[in-house]
Amino acid sequence: MNVLELLQKHQSIRKFKEEPVSAELVRDIIISAQHASTSEFIQTYTVINITDRSITEAIYNEVTAQKTILGAPVFLMFCVDVNRLHLACRMNDREAPDSYLEATETFLMASVDTAIMAQNAVVAAESEGLGCTYIGGIRSNMKKVIELLKLPRGVYPLFGMVMGYPLAAGDEKAKPRLPLEVVYKENEYQTAGDEELIREYDEVIRNYYIERTGGQRNETWTQQMSDFVAKPQRPGLKAVLQEQGFALK
Repeated sequence: MNVLELLQKHQSIRKFKEEPVSAELVRDIIISAQHASTSEFIQTYTVINITDRSITEAIYNEVTAQKTILGAPVFLMFCVDVNRLHLACRMNDREAPDSYLEATETFLMASVDTAIMAQNAVVAAESEGLGCTYIGGIRSNMKKVIELLKLPRGVYPLFGMVMGYPLAAGDEKAKPRLPLEVVYKENEYQTAGDEELIREYDEVIRNYYIERTGGQRNETWTQQMSDFVAKPQRPGLKAVLQEQGFALK
């Protein structure tokens, strides 16, 4: 399929065949990911392939109890890495000022770079017949992940990613996205007509869940989002990030 078709058929894959993914293919995927756009050519990311089963099990037991990481042939950790910039400075007999690492712009720019790079990896993997799922749950105990992976100051884990050959045929319908008119505007931000479109979308999502679960799930998108925002979202993250040097000034 062409790239547009590939992207529009994307699904999160959580169950994989026992078939291994070759180390060569994983390397090719990461090389492809490296060619993503990067602000100021900073390339502030490091990807750690977790092949040690004890580390995977520790993340499952102490960080995020998502069984998919136990059954995935490949478990990657995408880390924001500003530490390398300090090395670059030292190699030129200079010292990076603390103000650089502490700046909110540095944190934002490096995080965006890492996310763009990771999405390139997903597209590359899917083009080779693999399936992927992001593991944002690693941020539920980021401090433990930092400890397990021995991440130095200036580095933090943004998310994990599982990867492998899908167990199922992948013929399940992709989850419908918001109407284009809700997320795509011209010249200025405006919300005229959005509520009506979102109400229609709510019914699309309700029917999607009913069909997918055989009636066991009956929920709209707005109901789901209302429940989501009512819960505290990992309130300890800022303190951990500050320990890693990201002061967000």
